[in-house]
Amino acid sequence: MIDSTSDQKDIPWLYFISSKSLVMSITAVLFRWREEPMISFSGNFQMNNFNKIFQFLILLCSTLCIPLSVEYIECTEMAITEFLLFILTATIGGMFLCGANDLITIFVAPECFNLCSYLLSGYTKKDVRSNEATMKYLLMDGASSSILVHGFSWLYGSSGGEIELQEIVNGLINTQMYNSPGISIALIFITVGTEPSSKRSNGYAT
Repeated sequence: MIDSTSDQKDIPWLYFISSKSLVMSITAVLFRWREEPMISFSGNFQMNNFNKIFQFLILLCSTLCIPLSVEYIECTEMAITEFLLFILTATIGGMFLCGANDLITIFVAPECFNLCSYLLSGYTKKDVRSNEATMKYLLMDGASSSILVHGFSWLYGSSGGEIELQEIVNGLINTQMYNSPGISIALIFITVGTEPSSKRSNGYAT
């Protein structure tokens, strides 16, 4: 709304609002530090102090990213609104990933982060390197995500149809499947599917 009703002179307000929202989120995380661990969204999301540490780090990095990128955006004459939107959406994906408590959330949250990451990597369409990075990012994301989901399906079947992490552990114990070859196969696929994800996040997104 601000971008559609403002002119070029109001761009600092976009930086201010985005940075202020992240600072308020950091403050909310710190104020909830002493709260008891809780599980919400029908068991899909959990909050504890360990999760809050990573949420704080993600929010801090996003907060620092905005002022550090001002000069670069001005030099490249990129649209600031889309850039800030991608940063904030990627932050939301990382926040949900920190508290993910089931297989669906563990898959959807990184995809939200990855989607914004390869959109950011292809943000400068006039740069050939940006287009190449986006294409590689998209192909690797599709391949690794399919491998990761295949590993999740093995884990889902071996646990007796459970998706929550604690229920998966209980299901593996109840079905006596914790030493089965299926678990080894699931862990291999999950590891292989996660490895390219971390590499592409460190590579093309930068």
